[in-house]
Amino acid sequence: MQDLVKRVLAGAVDAVRELEEKVKGDEELCVKVVSDGLVRQLVEMLKKEAASEDALKLLLLLTDAGVGQKNVDLARCMIDGGVVEPLVALIGAGAASLQERAAAVLGNLCHESPANQDKVAKFEGIFPALVNILGSGEDVGPAQEAAYAIWNLTVGHDENSAILVRLGVVPKLTELLKSPSDIAQENAAGALMHVTMSKEARVAIVQADAIPRLCELLKPTYEPEVSTQAAGALLNLASDCPEYSKMIVKHGAVAPLVALIKDGPTLAKEYSAGALMNLLRGDMEVAADAAKAGAIPALAALLTKSTANAEALGALANLASSSSDRQIAIYKAQVTRKSVTLLSHEDTEIRRSAAALIMNLAPQTKIKERIVEAGALKALAAVLTDDDDAVKERAAGALANLFNDHSANVHAGFQQAPDMIPSLVAIIQQRSLSEDARRQAAHALAMLAAEDGPCDAVWSAGSGPPFLALLKEGIAEAALGIMNLSWRWPEVKQELAKGGTIDHLMKMVKTGDATAKEYAAGALMNMTAGSLENGEKAVGIVFALAELLKAEAAQAAEWSAGALANIVRVGAEPQKAAIDAGAVQSLAALMPRVSPNGRTLLVLALTSLSDSQAAAVRQALGAKEKQKLREFRDSGDEELNDYVNTLVDKLGSGFSL
Repeated sequence: MQDLVKRVLAGAVDAVRELEEKVKGDEELCVKVVSDGLVRQLVEMLKKEAASEDALKLLLLLTDAGVGQKNVDLARCMIDGGVVEPLVALIGAGAASLQERAAAVLGNLCHESPANQDKVAKFEGIFPALVNILGSGEDVGPAQEAAYAIWNLTVGHDENSAILVRLGVVPKLTELLKSPSDIAQENAAGALMHVTMSKEARVAIVQADAIPRLCELLKPTYEPEVSTQAAGALLNLASDCPEYSKMIVKHGAVAPLVALIKDGPTLAKEYSAGALMNLLRGDMEVAADAAKAGAIPALAALLTKSTANAEALGALANLASSSSDRQIAIYKAQVTRKSVTLLSHEDTEIRRSAAALIMNLAPQTKIKERIVEAGALKALAAVLTDDDDAVKERAAGALANLFNDHSANVHAGFQQAPDMIPSLVAIIQQRSLSEDARRQAAHALAMLAAEDGPCDAVWSAGSGPPFLALLKEGIAEAALGIMNLSWRWPEVKQELAKGGTIDHLMKMVKTGDATAKEYAAGALMNMTAGSLENGEKAVGIVFALAELLKAEAAQAAEWSAGALANIVRVGAEPQKAAIDAGAVQSLAALMPRVSPNGRTLLVLALTSLSDSQAAAVRQALGAKEKQKLREFRDSGDEELNDYVNTLVDKLGSGFSL
């Protein structure tokens, strides 16, 4: 071998051919024979017409071995030895066979090495040369290897991608997708996958009508490697782009993507799960179609593998969004414990997706307890301090959903991970986080504050000022938190009121969305309960609360009734204002749909109004309303019985039920 290498170093072309035969099939030996001297000699041979073909064949064999052995130093040695310039020259002016091999070598030199990508890209004329041979001649060989080189030059390299897009690479790659050569199809799709990241490139891909062909290549009639790269290209095209996602769905990509998740190669499973994740985002119709195609068991099976966890979790999270049936189906696929385990994974994307899946499963009442049993509370509490903001946001959202309307989960969370409370308070204080992150954390804290023991801890953790700050920003969940904090102690009401809480709650009732109005009414109800001082501050909201009694959501109307009951006790003036606003008629209309918990609030509101407006209240209570009041009185609730009797006594003038 040493003698053979010496002959090559001496410039013997026949020795180059012999060396090629000697090292063929032995990648480790290929790597060993590469030296600075050998590279320099091969570079010189590339410049000579009689020797260039043999030198190229050996270079291709050696760089193929470098790729196979993941040895980027071999490529670096060749780049530093000056191999790129003559390769570019051959691509620009050589015969088709030379162009093909030269492009292939360039692709190998850049393979999985950002440093080598940068070095190769600096050589003048390399990009135009590669783009030019994409569509030249009947021989597909040069074009398919040019696509391979472009693929490796653009992986994770936005600058190189942008240059190539401006040179018109997209329509040529799209045309190459139509080649009967599976290698050409794979390389073209692979290159398109990595030039799709810029808006300019995506527009060019759509204009070139690449989407229908990429969707076609997903089908099992094409080679798995081709379908893999087509799925990768569609994954990137659909990323954060609803318009292109709809195009992809329109061309029938969903079912083939699910099929690849089930039966494709490992990389195809990963890319297809990622593409499906992007297509599902916010589109319930696509989610339904994917579920019908068997996406849920396919993705769940993928979670048992060592790869594609982030993509599979993300797709399942999107499938779970806003669908009780799919949430149950995902739970039955037995992914809960796996998802909880992955919350502590070293990969940020996996932690994000695991938290998202748990967050989207947690609204389902039947699943909440199972998620908690899987150990989610401690795991979610731990990632509230994650370095990644998206993980924090989704973990807070998962806790909010697990706690919502579930007292047992709230107490379990407080018992198992009490440190979650200061972590959640830290999130609502951190203005650099997204509004959604702070909103979710506020919701979780509000649920904790609804229970005795956790409520004390939430207040002691200093949640008052940050809740007030969020309230000023119009964030509804802050009002819910204030509602649940202020029900326990007069001192808390006073402290919150000092910061202007009443004014901001009044503003929210007037200008917030439906949820904000509901929560603000509830907070005003608790802030004014037993506090005439706070009630006096809130008299300006009587008209808006009277309007809220008509809300479609029964709870919003009931909490508005509770707030009115407290505020109009201040005196005759707010009582008359409420009557003039039609409050008593709205309260009467609320009776048939009031919840058991809201009955007391409704009766108390009627009672407070009767202080000075008994005649108006009597007039509004006809036979149907009296029948409802009898039902309330006779329901077995002693407290409610007393309240109804008090109302009847206050109405006087012979009024009876």
